[in-house]
Amino acid sequence: MIRQTSQRGRKRSRGQVLVEVLLMLPVFLLLIFTVMETGHLAFRTILLHHAAYEAARIGSLTASAYAAPGCPPPVINASKMSKIVNAMFPPRAPYPSPQLSAVPERTLTDPQEGCPNYDVKVTVVHRIPMIFPMTGFILSNTRDRQYRTLVAEVRMPIERPLFK
Repeated sequence: MIRQTSQRGRKRSRGQVLVEVLLMLPVFLLLIFTVMETGHLAFRTILLHHAAYEAARIGSLTASAYAAPGCPPPVINASKMSKIVNAMFPPRAPYPSPQLSAVPERTLTDPQEGCPNYDVKVTVVHRIPMIFPMTGFILSNTRDRQYRTLVAEVRMPIERPLFK
């Protein structure tokens, strides 16, 4: 037996499909936008770690060398380090400038010289805005749910000449 459907039944099924699509579309878009935002944050994280590494390298090579008698701690040239970081992250909207901090940290003592060695510890903090809609609810770590704060930390030994 062949069943015939009326025009009214067809309109109902079309309405049902439309309602189902409208219910699933935000979930699907949230999934797609989250994947894209994760890629954006991964790119920014890699760039931030590279900037911190380059700043630490410049800081370890340009720190003031000290002579063996007295063993004063080295002085770090922060202006050259911030030039490198600012060259990698030029100030433009919507990205704020990253914050750089560099401190010398004492490590082991050199047994021949009797002076401690130092590492430069570079920390770069950068707030990355969420660029895709709805992803701040999942990926943000700030109160306003519009930014993700990324932190990169690198340690590198300070190079110094041997004066003996």
